[in-house]
Amino acid sequence: MIRTDFHLHSTYSTDGSSTMEQEILHAIELGLTAICFTEHNDYGANPDGSFVVDIDAYRRGFAAMQEKYGDRIELLYGIEAGLQPSADIYSYFEDYLSANPFDFVIGSSHVVKNKDPYYPVFFEDYEDDDAAYRAYFEEELQNASMYNSYDSYGHLDYILRYGRTCNEFFTYEKFADVLDPLLETIITHGRCIEVNSAGYRKGMGVPNPHTDILRRYRELGGLPPTVGSDAHEISDMAADFDKAEQAIRAAGFSSYSIFRKRQRYEIEL
Repeated sequence: MIRTDFHLHSTYSTDGSSTMEQEILHAIELGLTAICFTEHNDYGANPDGSFVVDIDAYRRGFAAMQEKYGDRIELLYGIEAGLQPSADIYSYFEDYLSANPFDFVIGSSHVVKNKDPYYPVFFEDYEDDDAAYRAYFEEELQNASMYNSYDSYGHLDYILRYGRTCNEFFTYEKFADVLDPLLETIITHGRCIEVNSAGYRKGMGVPNPHTDILRRYRELGGLPPTVGSDAHEISDMAADFDKAEQAIRAAGFSSYSIFRKRQRYEIEL
């Protein structure tokens, strides 16, 4: 049973709607043993600087919560870094991640060619969903080849949540020529991928990544994945973790990964 949630956003993230304290109290109510806050830092993605956490406020807030609740639940300090294949952004994150004492770093692709597939306008640049998906995976491959300072690649097929056809016509085979090198690069670098249960909430019927991607990751020798809900409010914390566990087991894993002080630990399912 999965009793840790390693992808959470509080009001320290631009799009978070529950406070850190609310999420901690709800985690205790749910019987979770550990949670990791992974506030957004999408440096370079938005001209107005949104989605870049105020790191000083976040650090102080986390320290206060650790003091107040650390004897009741394990609290971990993380970040979700928005990766882009840019020398400037790469240099920024190399310095940023070295300067901050995070327990866990998710590397995610939210923005591709300066647009986020969360917004329908993203897909107007492509003939169909498959063309958009391919462009997204190709940029992830660039990111995975460039960056090695994260711990787990987040919601690897994030774009499937928002495509006009979602994942209805997705097959691994259509994109194997880019997905295989992407997974192999992540594995060669000793990184994990994340099983993100938000896929169920977004109508996919599977987690992110799709179970076919997760299965192939296992076949290629991938490490046990990390697991997170991607909750931005307390009602989504640990949501569909029973389904996520089934998907992880079906892929051939008997454990999952968590991180403390950037060191990986395995927990049996």
